[in-house]
Amino acid sequence: MDHTDEYEQGERVRAWLRENGSSLVGGVALGLACLLGWNWWQDRGEQAKYLAATEFHAFSKALEAGEENKAKAHLSVLQTEFPTLPYATLAALRQADALQKQGKFDEAVAALDAAPADGIDPTLRALCQLRAARLLLESGKADAALARLDAAVEDAYPALAAELRGDAELARGNRDAARDAYNRALVALDVAAQLRG
Repeated sequence: MDHTDEYEQGERVRAWLRENGSSLVGGVALGLACLLGWNWWQDRGEQAKYLAATEFHAFSKALEAGEENKAKAHLSVLQTEFPTLPYATLAALRQADALQKQGKFDEAVAALDAAPADGIDPTLRALCQLRAARLLLESGKADAALARLDAAVEDAYPALAAELRGDAELARGNRDAARDAYNRALVALDVAAQLRG
């Protein structure tokens, strides 16, 4: 057993600190920098969500007040500044709804097409595609509606997609294809759904 006195132990600790002190200080500094960076990143994300929510609220107020230019300006900010947050897509859906009520089907489809495609929930993107198909169908463009349905992700809303496909096929005069699509819609619809006959 090696008995060392306090002086020798102190010398060993000092030697170890001379060799490893800068690494130790660097590791602690790096850890603190990572922690501060993570907190900054989280705060930045929360601030972006707050700003996007505020912009969406302003968009909604302008849309409800019939101030189209203001609404378009707020929508543009949402789509350029916050494309990865769902507010931009939700605003596009609301804009399309307002345009549809005015009978501006082509503009409503364009509003849905302008919704950001990257970084959003795929079900929201699918909803935009299905809404665009419905608008095309309502404006008498059954072939364009079917093309839109072919491009849509039907897994998100299988019953709705199949029903729209049935409506489009019926509008084209394809009764058998429409019946098949309606049957697929019925199969995809939840058994407990009130709409299920």
